[in-house]
Amino acid sequence: MGKIGLFFGSNTGNTEAVAYQIAEKFNQLESGLVDVHNIGGSTPEQILSYSHIILGIPTWNTGELQDDWAFFLPKMESMNFSGKKVALFGLGDQNGYGFNFLDALGILADEVLIQGGTVFGFWSAQRYQFEESLAAKEEGGEALMGLGIDQEGQANLTDDRIETWVKQVKAEFGL
Repeated sequence: MGKIGLFFGSNTGNTEAVAYQIAEKFNQLESGLVDVHNIGGSTPEQILSYSHIILGIPTWNTGELQDDWAFFLPKMESMNFSGKKVALFGLGDQNGYGFNFLDALGILADEVLIQGGTVFGFWSAQRYQFEESLAAKEEGGEALMGLGIDQEGQANLTDDRIETWVKQVKAEFGL
């Protein structure tokens, strides 16, 4: 079993592809570091068996959760994330959905915090253009509560963003 459990939901395959890119970058730094799981087939017990957790979610439609996460979120209400280090990444389209960019990431991060977890991997919002986001940290919206990936408008930045974020999270996790 790896030290990090990465759980993702994906309807179109984009979030799944990014999840595996993230796992590959971690595993290049340390072999076998990350185990990847589709949230659609996961249990709360599986997630909580890890002390270091990465959650990946796309924002679907107009600020909605991806299908598997929408089904799983009520289960999180009874999960105790105390002592867990959690990092998040989300996919969104800042050009087409600038009024709810990465909202699903923010919803998921908020639930982790409500359930006692600590969120790591905050990411600068400077290179994105959006009007509103539930993922933007309260302090002026200068940081996102996780890595933001825009495969529609900024796919050329994805690899560099992932590589930088993975190194950041590994250090923040103390691994």
